[in-house]
Amino acid sequence: MNILLKELLPEKGRGVVALFDDQTVETAIGHMALKKASAIIVMKKGGGQPVGIFAERDVLRCHLKHPSRSFDEIRLSEAMTRRLIVAQSSDQVQDAMAMMIKADIRHLPVIKERELIGMLTISDLVEHLVGSLTAEIHYLQEYIDNLHDAGQD
Repeated sequence: MNILLKELLPEKGRGVVALFDDQTVETAIGHMALKKASAIIVMKKGGGQPVGIFAERDVLRCHLKHPSRSFDEIRLSEAMTRRLIVAQSSDQVQDAMAMMIKADIRHLPVIKERELIGMLTISDLVEHLVGSLTAEIHYLQEYIDNLHDAGQD
C-alpha cells in the first residue's frame, strides 16, 4: 500500500482552482461553487506564486472577523489562510494523511519540482485507503476460504 500522491491525482480529474490575492471573497465563493471546490489556492498578483489557501472554513472566519463588511468588499489577501502546507508528488498517501491530521487541514496542495500540480482532500486520501483495505480484506478472505477448502480434501 505504498501509493504515491502523484498516482492519486489523475483519479481526481480536475485541476487546481486558483485566484489572485486582490480578488474578492465573493469572487472566490462563486468560483468554489461553480467548480464544486471546497478550497482554492491564492496566488500573488503579478508574481504567480502561491501565497495562501482559501477554504470553506475561511468563509466563516471572514464573516466573524468582518461582520459589517460584505464579501464583495473583502480581498482574499485579508481572508485567506497564509500558512500553506504542501506535499510533494512523491510523498506516500499515509504520510500525507498523517501530516493533514497533525496540521488539522482538509486540503493539501501537491507540488512537483516547485510547481503546483494538484490538490487532494482528506476525503480523497481516506477514500483511497478504504478502497485499498477493502481489496486487501477480500484477498485475505479468499485465501482463508482456499485454506479451509484445502483442509477438507
